[in-house]
Amino acid sequence: MQPSQISEPAQPSPLTSHARYSLAKTQAMLTARLVFGLSASIFLMIVVALIVSMFESSSRWTTLLSSNAAVLILLAISFYNAQRICQWRAEVYSPSQKIEIPADEAEPLPTVYQRLAALIPINFKRINTLLKSDGIWLGSMSVFVLFVTLVSWGEHYLPLDEGNLRWFAVGCIAAAMFVTLVAERHLAATVNEAWPEAKYLAPIVRLTLAVQLLTLPPLIFPGANMSLLVNLPAILVVLVAIEFLLRGLFSLFTPPREEGDEPAFLAQSQLAAQLVWPPRPLLFLQHELHHHFGIDLRQLWAFTVLRRAFLPVLAVMMLCGWLLTGMQQISATQRGIYERFGNPVAVLSSGLHYGLPWPFGQVMLTENGQVHELAAGEESDTTPEPLTSAEGKAPASADRLWDAIHSFDKAQIIASQSGSQQSLQIINSDVRFMWRIGLTDGAALAATYHSINLPELIRSTANQVLVHQFSSLTLEQLLGEQRNDLALQINRAVQQKLDDLHSGVELLSTVVEAIHPPAGAADAFHGVQAAQISAQALISRERGHAAELAASAQTTATTRQNQAQMNATDVTSIAQSTAVRFAAQKQAVAQSGQVFVDELWFSQLRQTLGHSPLLIIDHRIGADSPPTIDLREFPSLNEAARRDAPSKSTQESSR
Repeated sequence: MQPSQISEPAQPSPLTSHARYSLAKTQAMLTARLVFGLSASIFLMIVVALIVSMFESSSRWTTLLSSNAAVLILLAISFYNAQRICQWRAEVYSPSQKIEIPADEAEPLPTVYQRLAALIPINFKRINTLLKSDGIWLGSMSVFVLFVTLVSWGEHYLPLDEGNLRWFAVGCIAAAMFVTLVAERHLAATVNEAWPEAKYLAPIVRLTLAVQLLTLPPLIFPGANMSLLVNLPAILVVLVAIEFLLRGLFSLFTPPREEGDEPAFLAQSQLAAQLVWPPRPLLFLQHELHHHFGIDLRQLWAFTVLRRAFLPVLAVMMLCGWLLTGMQQISATQRGIYERFGNPVAVLSSGLHYGLPWPFGQVMLTENGQVHELAAGEESDTTPEPLTSAEGKAPASADRLWDAIHSFDKAQIIASQSGSQQSLQIINSDVRFMWRIGLTDGAALAATYHSINLPELIRSTANQVLVHQFSSLTLEQLLGEQRNDLALQINRAVQQKLDDLHSGVELLSTVVEAIHPPAGAADAFHGVQAAQISAQALISRERGHAAELAASAQTTATTRQNQAQMNATDVTSIAQSTAVRFAAQKQAVAQSGQVFVDELWFSQLRQTLGHSPLLIIDHRIGADSPPTIDLREFPSLNEAARRDAPSKSTQESSR
């Protein structure tokens, strides 16, 4: 084996004579220091933003710090990409010494792990190269920038406190803007031969300067709570981060560079390149077409005319668009309130209307007859219940059992009385209101300008009325009172209060869905109700029994009284008839004498003997013997006598 030999330094190629190769080492050191300084600033900003968000999540400090940290991350990505290219140039310009290995030296045998890895059908070397590529690194860092920006995104921010802290922040941002502006001018003045990446770094530095400039208004004006004003720096950062992400992903599909070619600078942004004054998007398009396709738009007469007529045509289009802002289309379910110079002058019906253009005239849209349902116990931030299938299970809101807790129940304090003492009770009530904005023009104006949140106004007014209505009623009265009457009283009271407030709301109906004790006391109240029902049933049963006995006694007394009166009347009638008959007979005796007496005797005898079996014996039979009564029994005669008169005794008489 021959000893290894140290090769001589390679002679620089003609490319290494360029200035960018001779200055590459210095540029690499400068970009490395800038990346380190930016990393320290980014870490400090993120830590402060996290601390602020822990104490106050709605503070605008979190969003502003995150936006500035995100744009510094993009700047650090660009400088790091430039640093790697400068290091490659420095190595090309000053290559390191290489040790030549003799050709006859045998390669070492593969290890066990290398043999096992060769059996797996996965090219780990290619995957490792792919993960170390600039595209994957740029895409992952872009995702991190999006995360930092979007995690602090907000819609509602609190006003800043008056103090010296925000003015200190304004001073720091102003100093950073001055440093950024100097760096941007230095990069813009750098010639392409000395540092080709400077023309790509300058737009990112201008983006940083724009984000810092847009951070100043939210700090200078602490009372401005517009979310767009605070989130505008983050919007710029998000757009550029998305462009970086797309560039990193698309770079994976480009062919690999050949040996000796310079690495491509991926961390460049065409969106940030448009941050110039005056903006020249057509010039940028013309340059790109000429650079990539060799098409020179300056040689085309049509594009020359278009460029000259662009501003007048754009002005006319903007004027026409501004005039069209005065046209407003109102749907059939809405009404429009036309404001001229901020003063409402008319209520417009559905259709197409035209007025003064914005901002001199505008239309405020409002409802036109839509009916809404509002529960008195419903919270303002309650999510609506999803619709339930007709074939599925009943929704939870349909449960009306007392022992279940309902989200729409409203706790109310009512009067209570225990013996001679007065106290309070708590009940749950579910009262719903069907309402809409009145159909008159005055109601539409009142609903639009007199109230910001109509459901909250109706809910608060209804709660006041419910407290007043329930405070004077006991639980037994509420459970026993007719719900329709109670709902009408509540509806009239709430409508009266809403009319006094000039709300423009019309209550269509009020429905008392449920009134019951709290869910925890439902079982106890059921026991009390059962005991009351049992006691009332016993009382009613005893009262019914007493009423039955009283009615029976009264019936018996009435029957006896009526019977006595009937008997007395019969006796009196008989006596009166006897007296009349006696008077008549006395008068007949006085007039007719013995004839009347005999006639009366024969008449009585005829009546007495008319239906009796008789045995007549003539006393003239046998002149020498006295009259004789034969007492012998003859069956035939006895049976005939029994058949004719079975219930009367035989009368014997002699004449």
